[in-house]
Amino acid sequence: MLLAQKMRVCLLALAFPMLVLTAARAQSPFEAEGFTATDLQGRTWKLDSLLNAGKSVVLHFMATHCLPCWAYHQGKALQTLYQQHGPDGTDRVRVFLVESDPATNASCLSGMSGCNHFTPGNWTSGTAYPILNDHSIAAQYSITEYPTLVLICPTRKGYTLRLMSASNLAEQIETCPVAFGQYNAALFDLEPGTPWSDVCRSLELTPRIRLVNLGQKPLVQATVGMFWNDNPIHSIAWQGHLDTYHETTLTLAPLTHHEAGTLRVQILQINDGATDEDLSNNNLALPFPTAPHEPGMAFLLKIRTDQFGAETYWELRNEQGLLLDFGGNQTVGPHGGGLFTAITSGPGAYGNNTTIYDTLYLPEPGCYSLHFVDAYGDGMCCANGQGYFQLYRLQHPLEAPILSGGTFQDYERRRFNTDPRVSVNQPDASVHAAARLWPNPAAEVLNVELSWPTSDLLWIEITNLLGQRIGPAQKLQATAEVPLTTAIETTTLPAGLYWLCVRGQRETFTRKFIITH
Repeated sequence: MLLAQKMRVCLLALAFPMLVLTAARAQSPFEAEGFTATDLQGRTWKLDSLLNAGKSVVLHFMATHCLPCWAYHQGKALQTLYQQHGPDGTDRVRVFLVESDPATNASCLSGMSGCNHFTPGNWTSGTAYPILNDHSIAAQYSITEYPTLVLICPTRKGYTLRLMSASNLAEQIETCPVAFGQYNAALFDLEPGTPWSDVCRSLELTPRIRLVNLGQKPLVQATVGMFWNDNPIHSIAWQGHLDTYHETTLTLAPLTHHEAGTLRVQILQINDGATDEDLSNNNLALPFPTAPHEPGMAFLLKIRTDQFGAETYWELRNEQGLLLDFGGNQTVGPHGGGLFTAITSGPGAYGNNTTIYDTLYLPEPGCYSLHFVDAYGDGMCCANGQGYFQLYRLQHPLEAPILSGGTFQDYERRRFNTDPRVSVNQPDASVHAAARLWPNPAAEVLNVELSWPTSDLLWIEITNLLGQRIGPAQKLQATAEVPLTTAIETTTLPAGLYWLCVRGQRETFTRKFIITH
């Protein structure tokens, strides 16, 4: 069986070297380089010639000894795609099987007879599309994992895809633009130049756009305008030379906004007044709503993991990007999205199908962001369980969440704004004990202000993430409703994340803080 819940790294204990299998999903596009190769029948294929003819190309990078590669090949997804959309179908697609291991000889493609390695069967039997025994193509495209599917559009944009059915592949190919008419300029992939999808006090954009020639005549001039809420902001005049399916990237002027709106770019003119024969691809727009604006300084983060809880990691950051809190698998970390490896454990890793609650205390009013990372690159929902995250005001956990998410790929970044009219010293009504720590992160001294509901003898201690106490505990006497202030020297503590634990007779209070040097 090829898929076990979802495709994982597959290490097979065989008597020969085995390459790691990961199932790749659609990633950011890359510029596909041309190549020339000869198939097993002696036919020569040039990628540039196929793309110039408007064909989309699918490459199945594999090794004859890779059993998951064989399983996908035996599933006939590419055979079906070729029959339906190859030369005898819609004639829009070309498919190639690319044997990519330089250590194996061509005989391994036909079975074990004469094979210098291992093969589970005859790869050529029933395969109507060309087979390329050429490891240089895999090296050229930096392919290190088998099986890997690569889709190359006529525009020279390449995409790494997860293993999928013929129908799903056909849907992906439908996104490749097709040339039409004599003069036809198009805009693709509007990138705002920011990871944020909302306005939280302010929004800084540096838009980029792909200008593509989808006409038969060369594109030599274009004027592209930028609009905010349909008000003209900026225009760029481009001159050059683009043949059919060729493109260039335009960088528009940076802009900053403090209110919600829609960014729109539009082609205003091409080839000094020539008529564009397809206006449907001349506009792109991105909406930027206002981030949630909630009063209070204490929030409740609720997390429900999917069947692969160890793949989840999250962070809370302030407006300057400073890390305030985090949770989940530290092996994944903030840069571990889309690793496509079998992560099953690590420091802080959550369990599968588990609900986690974490309180978030903000040091001051402002704009804050939650960052969720999935190591495999398929988010927290929904193919492998109904995972999600939800953010609530701590004193109103039964109300609708301020933020919620879970359906993403590698990363989810969400922002929220706190009400600056609410004092940072004001504790939430439902919180029996409250604390304010500053500065956080701390370098030499951590100041602590405690609000305790009753007169009590308190023990204050610092613990690491393993719950081990660091240094001696402090003993302080709290008076009901009278703030208690103390200072803790942190110069001898290594940089990292710690817990401040305050223990009374009937109540225990904890807060996270960070030390930097």
